[in-house]
Amino acid sequence: MTTVTWDGIARGYVPPEQLRIDPALALHDAAGADVDPVTFEVIRYALLNANVEHGQTLQRLCVSPITMLTRDFQPSILTERGELVFLGPYLQYFSNAQALTVKWILENRSADPGIRPGDMFLSNDPYVGAPHQPDTMVAAPVFVGEQLFCWVANVLHHSDVGGSVVGSFCVDAADIFSDPPAFPPFKIVEAGRIRSDMEQVFLRQSRLPGVVQMDLHAAISAATVTVRKVEALIARYGAAAVKTVMGTVIDAGEELFLDRLRQIPDGTWSHRLYAEASHTGDTGLYRYQLTVRKRGDELIVDNAGTDPQAGSINVTYAGLVGAFLSALTASLTPDLAGAYGGVYRRVRFEPVPGTLSCADFPAAVSPAGVFTMELLISLSGSVIAKMVAAGPPGLRDRALGPAQPHWYGTIIAGQQPSGAPYIAVNANNMIGALPAGSDADGADFGGHFWIPEGIASNIEETEQLYPMLCLYRRALRCGADGAGAYRGGRSMTEAYVPWGVPGMAAALYIDDSFPKAVGPFGANPGSMGRVRVKHGVGLAEQFAAGVVPQELDGLPGQEQPVDHKGPLLMLGADSIITWTGANSPGYGDPLARSAQAVAGDVGHGWLDQADATRVYAVAWNSEGNVDESATQRLREQRLAARLAAATPPATTPTRQAAADADLRPVGGDLGVLLADGRPVEWVSLTGRALLGPVTEDYRAACAVRQTPVNGLEPEFATRPGRPGAAMLLREYLCPVSGLRLSTEIIRSGDDPAADMVLAGGAP
Repeated sequence: MTTVTWDGIARGYVPPEQLRIDPALALHDAAGADVDPVTFEVIRYALLNANVEHGQTLQRLCVSPITMLTRDFQPSILTERGELVFLGPYLQYFSNAQALTVKWILENRSADPGIRPGDMFLSNDPYVGAPHQPDTMVAAPVFVGEQLFCWVANVLHHSDVGGSVVGSFCVDAADIFSDPPAFPPFKIVEAGRIRSDMEQVFLRQSRLPGVVQMDLHAAISAATVTVRKVEALIARYGAAAVKTVMGTVIDAGEELFLDRLRQIPDGTWSHRLYAEASHTGDTGLYRYQLTVRKRGDELIVDNAGTDPQAGSINVTYAGLVGAFLSALTASLTPDLAGAYGGVYRRVRFEPVPGTLSCADFPAAVSPAGVFTMELLISLSGSVIAKMVAAGPPGLRDRALGPAQPHWYGTIIAGQQPSGAPYIAVNANNMIGALPAGSDADGADFGGHFWIPEGIASNIEETEQLYPMLCLYRRALRCGADGAGAYRGGRSMTEAYVPWGVPGMAAALYIDDSFPKAVGPFGANPGSMGRVRVKHGVGLAEQFAAGVVPQELDGLPGQEQPVDHKGPLLMLGADSIITWTGANSPGYGDPLARSAQAVAGDVGHGWLDQADATRVYAVAWNSEGNVDESATQRLREQRLAARLAAATPPATTPTRQAAADADLRPVGGDLGVLLADGRPVEWVSLTGRALLGPVTEDYRAACAVRQTPVNGLEPEFATRPGRPGAAMLLREYLCPVSGLRLSTEIIRSGDDPAADMVLAGGAP
């Protein structure tokens, strides 16, 4: 039997504990200098600021809107062996890309062609470290004399790096050979000079070589400036002092993480999410699973239960690790301000290769930047929210929960009136929305926790750059999507038409047939991303009458059915395309939401009274105010109806906790019964139903109700015959009160996976 190693060639690269570096490359590892507290802070902030200014330089020099406006990039400073020191406030999962790629360079390029002062390496290889091929890294070594002192690196998303689809998100790719080219690290700069031969190789693949060249030069220039800043810092304070500060920053991050990790009991937490359509024309459903085990001072992460790799919805090891670490640091250590290297020391990955979330060569991965990376960040956020909920309230409230499961938006291509080609990457979903927490609604238009500095374009910027007109950008309303005891944040929707040109083509778009992410502890799913296209709408007549269309319904013309990963959509001069972001998932059972909070949403005009009654069972009096007693009766009726439609637990009658029992909340209506201060049994807080020992899955003692998710509420409906028809919403109910303790979206025919166990048990 042939053993396949994690070498970045046949399988994703996993660095060994001891890197195999050519001994001819001298490394500077002399620390231990006696640095006084004032000097320590000066050096620490000088490094941090050099990295932030690295990002600002990228943003100012790049010409692509996705970098210049959206901030889809990340700079970092790493040690001589590739351990992260500082990360910028930009796209967070790029940190792992840089660390993995630098370590691969050390192992595979230190002997041939060698690593020398003035060199820079370029790579976009997903099997080495990139999340997908448009995310291209430039890494620059920093030397002190003949010794390699540290690395400065950046990753940025290029507008087009080739492949079968405009914009390089190749949803039709069957394998990497129809994906954009993937380049293992090579020298793009040697002894301070750009290698024009290798630059031409990289640019040759692109449909926009001029734009890509200017962004590549921006990356090289920004790295050059930052190398000089680090060299100046070393010249002023000495190499030993700067290296001591780097090591201390990493160690301090590790200690802070350990302090918080130790507040969580040992246990195991698991979650699943599903995707649809592995490539254009496919109608399959695909499972991703993530399990986290806490054992002492370590987290162990695996993806067992994930379906085998398929089509173009894969990521490699680099993508899996980057997604999890970005959700982990945002939830537990955001106050480290990007100094996450010490956190990474305490996370061990045990991935199953050949799967959707840890694919082997030659799996296609280029669409990962809008599909699978976001899905894995959302999946990671869900698992981490469960884990953190087992800790004390102050820690539990840090959890950010599930992010939006895809990057909703479009890539539209065509020709300018001059005939020049353009590729418009609409990243306005950067407006985003944050999921609800354990004690507050999610932030409306709150962006995304995994790219904190990201911003959306102004409409005027889009219209200035591209021959299109925006008919509207507006907020989504509240509804069943994102509902919970605390509701998820609201997102936005936009509509565009061609302007001054005969038409345009949508190369990338996302129209979900079912919601992908569900909120923790009994909340509803978030929104489905929607795309609608209508042709022959009479735009000229509408404009002549002084009307700017605001709704597709009611306009003349023919609506074109749209799929999740469909073919190129051709839009004529009289066509409209609309797309939505997604309201983020809520937290806890919607029937436990404060009626006054619901009334607040109604008062703001975000929700009407009829929908408030439908979703939250809030009743209103003749003056339009909340009728508290009628609301209580209506909710009791809804809860009773849930239990009547549910399958009761196998063990009846249900035991209940004593009136004086010591109960501690976990999340929503789920809690634990304490004995001598330690959790011993799961319990529902309202019904006080005892749900079994914490070393077993509490859901076995719940009443269970299943509903086709497309039929749950109008917000989750789609046209017949789409993959979402096979997806179910499974509700785990307190067998006494009927309140939801947990919900999951599951593929028909799949057995449930255990949710969480404590005290060393395992699903």
